[in-house]
Amino acid sequence: VPKAVPEEIKKKLNATIVEAVFSPEINKRLVDEFLAFARGDAQEETGLVDPADLVAQMVAKTARSGLALSLGPCKGQGQVRIRPQAVARALDNLIGNALRYGTQARLSFALTERSLRFVVEDNGPGIPAARREEAMRPFTRLDAARDPNHGGGVGLGLSIAADIARSHGGALRLGQSGDLGGLMAELVLAR
Repeated sequence: VPKAVPEEIKKKLNATIVEAVFSPEINKRLVDEFLAFARGDAQEETGLVDPADLVAQMVAKTARSGLALSLGPCKGQGQVRIRPQAVARALDNLIGNALRYGTQARLSFALTERSLRFVVEDNGPGIPAARREEAMRPFTRLDAARDPNHGGGVGLGLSIAADIARSHGGALRLGQSGDLGGLMAELVLAR
């Protein structure tokens, strides 16, 4: 049964649609991101994945794009049952944000008996503590200067990552990177 769409999200969606009508470049991205958000990757089957392999794939994929993503500490060994494409999408969103707003980004993970925690950190401006929850709402862009026509998103990346974390019994937590000084995004998945 579909839920009613809150008025705030309707207004943001309408504004984003107007932008898309006048910008063919973001039209495809808007549709792709919205469909991924609406679909929630719920149809994907789970599979056993080694987090070290997934992290290595993400670093290699980013390098092929000509961007630098360093590998941080990777703790724990084994496999975990996840929806791999969904988790990769969440990590893509977090890494994309890190490299869009910072000049350095780092990906690490920790696998424990109870959880798998991916951490993406950057040296960008970060997100003020008071606005972190707001940043994870659908169609939210915190800075008007983050124009979707010039590399900015449509405001779904963090909400998609948070939704994917919740669908794995976990959460997306935003904080400040102690090492790099920018945003630290922790994608925590329950085991």
